[in-house]
Amino acid sequence: MAQKSGRLVVLWGHLALLAVIAAVIIAYWIDTRAASTRTVNLLLVQPASIFGLVLVLCIVPQCFRHVEHPEATSKETLGDLGKVFALMAAFIAFALSMETVGFDVATFAFMVVGLFLCGERNWLLNLGFSAAFTAALIWGYGAIIPFPFPLTLL
Repeated sequence: MAQKSGRLVVLWGHLALLAVIAAVIIAYWIDTRAASTRTVNLLLVQPASIFGLVLVLCIVPQCFRHVEHPEATSKETLGDLGKVFALMAAFIAFALSMETVGFDVATFAFMVVGLFLCGERNWLLNLGFSAAFTAALIWGYGAIIPFPFPLTLL
């Protein structure tokens, strides 16, 4: 096995975000178990919590990188920060428009904008994936639990 050389760089922001995500998962899981340990109450929350924590643990090693030349690592630019704020604005628009334009249309629009902001430039792939994801999400939510959001197309 090859020995990794260079300086170990810790991505503290990513590590902190993962810690917050894990803390929220654990807090929600504990709160659910405090309410009731009956199977009906834990049927969805407990497996989802365990799965979420496993995913967090799978991502943690990626927060530690070996870098040959630390000064040559790319820094976030103003454009990257702009994309973050644009994605936050798109999510706020999604949350505020769900009841007016419908959960399905709002989800589809958010997915299209989100994929574009994250770098997907193939519009056929972007629209196709957004439509498939929206249809699967609506079907999945409808199969698991009834939700009160109005639908426009689906």
